[in-house]
Amino acid sequence: MKLLPITVSAVLALAACAADTMKGYVGQDIRAVELAYGPPANQIDLGGGVRAFQWQKISVDTTPVSAVTTTDKDKKGRKTTETEFIGGDQTVTKCLYTFLTARDPATNGWIVTGFRQPSLDCAVGGLS
Repeated sequence: MKLLPITVSAVLALAACAADTMKGYVGQDIRAVELAYGPPANQIDLGGGVRAFQWQKISVDTTPVSAVTTTDKDKKGRKTTETEFIGGDQTVTKCLYTFLTARDPATNGWIVTGFRQPSLDCAVGGLS
């Protein structure tokens, strides 16, 4: 039971890492994010000189396959061997990282004004 608070604290600390990375771009031109992570997957004009830029990250995690072999004897004393393969399951996580920007006519660009907090399973992996 003492392990639960430690685990929750560790997960929250990891989640803060992605938010800290994103927070570091606030006040910068969105092109700084593009230089670091490539072109956005999506741009959404929100009106009033505000635009959202989104980066998508898809992660595929696979559990390793392992073989479990058991050997038994039947009623006549003969050995029988059976092998069962377990694992190999895949989990796909699709994450969107959204930066909110405001138009800057002076630089003909978009300045990051904020971001949407990624979901917890996405925040652990980070933007990179």
